[in-house]
Amino acid sequence: MAYVKKMWNVFLLALFCGIMTLYAQIEEVPASQETIEELIPGTPKAEAPAEKAVDAYSGATEMIDPDVTLYEQLHLNGHIIIQGIVFNNDNTLAIESDSCLGVIAKMLTNHPKLNIYIVGHTDNSAGVLSGMITSQKRAEAVMNTLSSRFGIDLDRLFASGVGPLSPITSNETEEGRAKNNRIELVIQ
Repeated sequence: MAYVKKMWNVFLLALFCGIMTLYAQIEEVPASQETIEELIPGTPKAEAPAEKAVDAYSGATEMIDPDVTLYEQLHLNGHIIIQGIVFNNDNTLAIESDSCLGVIAKMLTNHPKLNIYIVGHTDNSAGVLSGMITSQKRAEAVMNTLSSRFGIDLDRLFASGVGPLSPITSNETEEGRAKNNRIELVIQ
């Protein structure tokens, strides 16, 4: 019975993420940023009052208001796609993810009443079951790192993997599959 309840919760979370993703695409919501350079390593700082950033939904480059924080963007949409979290082949976090995880941890530290779901997504290349397992492992890796390395209380975090059930674009191309392999934060 507990397994059925857990799977029902995973299904509902996947459905919610899919609906929020569609809503964000319709509304053309810009990518998040605490500072965009921290979320997308290697992005140069803009000299102008606004900065260029990669739109997490379409891959387009557009101007983002530098005053919009990750926290504000999360509250605006209820969820946010996090760019910059990279995994090794064994689903452990790659070193390139450190700055991005630091930004998430800073947001959680600055907002101690904020609780989040960490939702892992995959493309459809490995099938549903394998994608669910992989995405769960990735979400747990993010959750455990935020707790062990950055001191975020595990009671504030919940990891869930939804595999290929909520793509943001077609899985027909390598670029599309790369976008569908992602981590999202969702407000609890």
